Order: sequence, then C-alpha cells, then structure tokens
Amino acid sequence: MSNKQILFCGNHPHYLKKELTAESNKANGGIAFRIPSLINAGGTLVAAIDRASTGADWGYIEIAVRRSEDGGKTWSDLQTIVKPPARETKIVDDCYASGFFIDPCMAMAPNGDIVMIVDFWPECKGLHMRRILDKHKAPYAEINGKQLSIIYDKNKNPFYIDENGTVLDSVKDVTSYTVKGLGNLYNGDEYIGNIFLNGPEGANEAEVELTFGAPLRAPKRNYVYMLRSSDKGKTWSEPKDITHMFLRRSDGTFLGVAPGVGLTTKAGRILMPLYVDRKSTVTIYSDDNGETWHRSDEQPYSKNIDEWQMIEAPDGIVLGFGRQKRPGKTPVTISKDGGVTWKKSRKTNLLAVKCQKSVLAIGNYVFSTHTGPKARADGELSVGKFVKENGSFTKIDWFKTIRIRNGFFAYSCLAQIDEYTIGVMYEAEPSSYLVYEDFKIDELVK
Repeated sequence: MSNKQILFCGNHPHYLKKELTAESNKANGGIAFRIPSLINAGGTLVAAIDRASTGADWGYIEIAVRRSEDGGKTWSDLQTIVKPPARETKIVDDCYASGFFIDPCMAMAPNGDIVMIVDFWPECKGLHMRRILDKHKAPYAEINGKQLSIIYDKNKNPFYIDENGTVLDSVKDVTSYTVKGLGNLYNGDEYIGNIFLNGPEGANEAEVELTFGAPLRAPKRNYVYMLRSSDKGKTWSEPKDITHMFLRRSDGTFLGVAPGVGLTTKAGRILMPLYVDRKSTVTIYSDDNGETWHRSDEQPYSKNIDEWQMIEAPDGIVLGFGRQKRPGKTPVTISKDGGVTWKKSRKTNLLAVKCQKSVLAIGNYVFSTHTGPKARADGELSVGKFVKENGSFTKIDWFKTIRIRNGFFAYSCLAQIDEYTIGVMYEAEPSSYLVYEDFKIDELVK
C-alpha cells in the first residue's frame, strides 16, 4: 500500500472546495498553492511550491518548502524561503500590486548543494497583461566588462547598479543611492522605496510586510533568480539574479523557468529547462555547481511549446520531453553533448493534453507522470524502458500505464526516494491541494 499524504492545502474557499479546506493546518496551509518541485537531497526530500495570496499566476507569491528526513513518511512544517516585495495584497485575482516569484525548479549540484531557479516579476501581471511590460527598456548594460542592472527614473533616464549595490548615474558617476536586498532603494541612510514596485502602500489582506515604490524602477519584465541550500533545504541563500548570464535581446520580456526539476548529468553538469515566451525552449547549464551559467541552442521541436523536462539515458544522451500544443503524443528532442546542442526526435507514446509533465530515469527504466489523454484529469504514471536505436538510447518502449488519480490532475514532479521507491507530488485540485504519493519500483516494472 502506497504512502499518500496532503503536502500543501489551501485554507480559503475561494480557491479550494470548502470541505477540503478543513484539511489545511499550520504544517501544510496557506491561502493558495500551485506548481510542485520535488527533489532528493542526499536522503532528505525537499518539496517546493508557489505559496500565493490568489489562485492566479500573479499577485503576492512566495516560494515555500517542506522537508522529509524519513523517506516521505513525515514532513516538516511549511517554511517560506523567499518573499517578494509588495505594496498591497488582496485575496482576489484582480490584485497585482506586488512583485511575485513563480515556478520553482530544483537540481542537485555535484557538491551536494540544492540549486533552485525561479521566475521573479516586478509589480505587474506577468504575461497576462503584456501592454504594461517594458519591452523597450534594457534590463542590463555592460560596463567595464561587467553586466550591471539598469533602473530608470520617470523621464526614462538610466541608472546602473554595480556589484556592491552602488547606483551610478547616466554618465557612470557615483550617486548617493544604493540598492540593498531584493530591490530596496536608499538615498544615503534613508529608505525611499523598492525598485520593483510602482506606487504607494495600500491594503493588506494576506498579512505580509508591505512597502512602497521607489523613484527609480527596474524594467517590468521577467527575471530568473537562483537560490542555494547547502544543508538539504534547512536554510537558503538570498535570491540572486542570474538572468544577465544568458539573456538575449530576441527573448523579449520573458525568458522563464520550466517548473519541476533540472538534471545533473553523470559528468557533473547541471541542466535547467527554460522557455522563451511560449515560442521555444532552451537549456541553461553550469559546470561549476551553479556559479556561472551558459545557454544552449533553441530546440528544434519546440516552437509554440513551453514547459518541459529532461532525463539522461544510460549512454549519456539527454532526452527532453515537451508540452504538446494539443492532446496527443509528447514531442521529444535529444542532445548528445550534454545539453549544448539539440536534435529533433520522433514523438513518444506519452498521451497527454497541454500540461507540464514529469519524467524520471532510473537505470534502464523511465517513469512519467502526466494527465490523461483528453483533459487535465485522470492522472497517469507511465513506465518505459530505454531501447537502443542506431547505437544510442534514443527511444523508449512504454509498456505500462497505471491510473494514479481519478478526477482533476495537472502539474506533477517525480523523485527517486531510495533504491526501491519513487515518489510524486501532484496537483489534485485546480488550485491549492497538492498530494505526495510513493510507489514501489519493482511493482511498477513488472
């Protein structure tokens, strides 16, 4: 019998069925939750999630985690690891007077650290209100060989933030301004607002710390931030903007994280899945435990396809599994050089709708959790085996599919718990109800 538990549970009937909110408590609860990421950090399971003040893809969204040191049997109380600046919160979907984090994706670095990347948006509605995004304002400039963040005054004059937080004016002279933490602007010792917010402080229904906008502001666009934990998820570093390491002008205002998990190859390279405004997918990769990042070519199968996940075959080939545009088979791309270049492959027989899916490779076997073939419902766990074709493991024979949930099923994330067990965290309601369940590997591969 599998171990099945509620990991994150909403407490507001606007976003979750009232009868289910009764299962929300101090350990697992909040207003709303979405987007699972699950990883095994040296024997400790770490589950990450969007913890939000609404059920939408904007508003006040923190990133939170829970941890298990006994293979998923018991879990720590929910812990928020990063908070956005906010000037107003309301428990309605039309409130967006806040920055927000969204879509966590974790990977294990070769040195044992957990590396998490996550999207960060200044106060706006993200991709859901494109007209207010700053598509004509550059977010970075190269000065003295370094990429510096740019902020702007109301007349669109640029200012530059150096690596110490000192603000330079448009002719690169030092000003009295400094930026500290996540966008806090000071004039000397006086705090004068947050560069990621637009206006004055307002109402506060989510009961979080509020602040107000600054006279100098960052461009409204998506940024990719990285957090790191060196103690299996107990504590986390301050979020670090890494966008400038791989952003291209052609990306526009959105180069974002494909949620779930990244992949650390047998050779020690960390690969993370990203996508460009639902037009194409790319990989960023690091060969130094996440200190510096590089960018792959765009993947040929992926025009108009966004969130995707990767596995490594026994011979080192990396396979990427996409999010199909319409119900049907799953598109696959392959890389024979550790994620630097990619080649289109045939579609594979994972039938699903347009929704994120999870994939996990263990030895010669592959496991995938995904929706049913017709809707975001009837969650399935498919089991396959690598097949060698033309001398390489580029094909998977899917020989078994089991139903793991009747009814609603959306995003999911798989992890290997131990040599006998895999676990999955999945969205079991349209919002705010995420379940963890584990399965015995030997029973799945029979």
